[in-house]
Order: sequence, then structure tokens, then C-alpha cells
Amino acid sequence: MSESPPNVGRVIRTALIVLPFGTILLGALSFVFYFNKQEKVLQRSIKYAAGLRKDLNEADLKHYESIVTEASSKPGDERTKSLAAFVESTLGPENMGYEVRTLADPANPQSAALALDVELTGTKRPNDVVLVLCDYLGADTARATACLLGCAHSLTGTPLIRSIRFTAVQNVSALKHYQTFAVSPQDRFTHVVLLGNAASATDAEITGPLHLQQRGTVILRPELKGDLLTAAQALLKQLNDLADRL
Repeated sequence: MSESPPNVGRVIRTALIVLPFGTILLGALSFVFYFNKQEKVLQRSIKYAAGLRKDLNEADLKHYESIVTEASSKPGDERTKSLAAFVESTLGPENMGYEVRTLADPANPQSAALALDVELTGTKRPNDVVLVLCDYLGADTARATACLLGCAHSLTGTPLIRSIRFTAVQNVSALKHYQTFAVSPQDRFTHVVLLGNAASATDAEITGPLHLQQRGTVILRPELKGDLLTAAQALLKQLNDLADRL
């Protein structure tokens, strides 16, 4: 007795039902593998950076301050390039474990960075960003830059709820360029902490270029009182409090 031919319609119907579920399952599994891999990469990065972490200390802070003071005494473009290079190299992978983003002037790519930043990405609310902003060409830049660098070094590899972004710009005028090329639609600046001469800018001069009007962003201007170590310690505590809250 010959076998009956397969029910072609049933096979097709079964395939139409099973194949989409298989595709969905494979897609879901690929997302799981992807995010698991990303999480492992993130954990490795955190562990590596944590090995470079260094507590605030007076010697390092004074070293930073003296280099910025010396570079600030150089003439014109040499001064700008020296300061930008120092901040970039100090924050970089070999010293503090950060990947530095450097934003040059599109009209003059060979010039010193208009802005540069590094980010300690938050673990639970990475899109909530505490922006620490210092102008590296300001007259009062040495103390503020030293505090920024010291806090960045002390926090590297530290898991915090929100992100902290350490940003140095030539001056407040560079914020428009920074917003255009470095701020993504997902970024939500919960706080902007102004250091150095940037602290003398009005709220409008900060929120305008960064498009933060009526966004609920809190502008802070730490006074950096006392000796250099005390000032940096107070700033570090403030940044920890801001970034480690839900």
C-alpha cells in the first residue's frame, strides 16, 4: 500500500507559524548574547579603570596646579595647545583610564581643542548626567583644573548610579560647539557644576548654548574654599552625592 502524499497545505501553515517564532526566539537570544557581552566589556573596563584610581592627595593636586600655571604663562596659541594637551593626556587611558573625546574647531582642525571631555558612565541611570564644566583658558583656571583632574582620578572605575562627565572648554563661547557635536538627544543634564571662570557666567550663558532652558537642570557653583586639598575633597563629596542618587 503506497504512502499518502504529505498535506502540503498543512506543512505550509505549520512553517508559517513556526518560522516566525523561531526568528523571534533567535532575535531575542542574540540580544541576550549582545548585552551579556557588552556587560562583560563594561565590567572589564571598570576593573581596569579601578586599578588606576587614586585618592585625592595634596602632592598630585599641587603638581596639576603648577603645570597649569606654567602652561598659562606661555604666549598665545602655545598656551592654548599646552593646556589642552596636558588636560587630555592626564585624563587619558594610561593615566586615569578614560577615553578622551577631543573636539577641534572644524574650520581649523590643527588648532587646540575647543572642548574635551571624559565620562564615568552611570550603572543604573546612564542618561542622567552630572556635567562638571571648567574653562581651561580662564584666568583662575589652575586651581579649578587641578580640582577637576583630582576628582576625575579619584572617581575612575567607581560605579555610580548617574553618569559624571568631566568637561574642559576653552571658554563659555565653546559650549555651542560642544552641544552640537558632543551632546546626544538621550543626554539629560541633571546638574551642571561650574568651576573656574565658568562659574562667573550667568545661568542663561550656560543653559542657552546647551539647550537646557526649562529642563529642570540645576546650576551649581562650588566655591572651592580653603586649601587645595580641602577644596577638592569638598567637590568630590558633592559629585558623589549628585551622581549616586536615584
